[in-house]
Amino acid sequence: MTIDKNKLVEAAKENGKAGCSCSEAIAKAFARYVGIDEGQAMAAVSGLAGGMGLMGEVCGVVAACMVILGLKYGPRSMDDLARRRMAMGKAMEFAQSFEEECGSLLCRDLSQGAQLRTEEDARALRESGRPERLIGSGAQILVEMLEKPFPDLKEGSV
Repeated sequence: MTIDKNKLVEAAKENGKAGCSCSEAIAKAFARYVGIDEGQAMAAVSGLAGGMGLMGEVCGVVAACMVILGLKYGPRSMDDLARRRMAMGKAMEFAQSFEEECGSLLCRDLSQGAQLRTEEDARALRESGRPERLIGSGAQILVEMLEKPFPDLKEGSV
């Protein structure tokens, strides 16, 4: 499937502006690319928002992008070790790129300590523009990774 890079990145940012959490914004934008329904994608990542259930841990953008990478590259059976290794390598590559670009993988750092458990704090963070920038950065990195050719995954080749 050909990727319209700008369209996916902009869709992810628009999803965030429209009220999706960071994880939902990514999942909704990339769902069709990995062959799943937007609603299913959003539901699957909804608990990842705010750093894993508003705990300030791994950023929802990072987690959702890893879900998308898993859907694209991950194993299709329990014994599909080559694809499992591929998915783990892609997740690591994404995390390194995101941390290099954004400075952290943790929501509490990326949100500059905002407590997202109240609607007031969440609104203030959204109004700061930080979530949109993080969504855009994550979507851009993800698009670039998904544009790379899919390797021949013969057992033992990864």
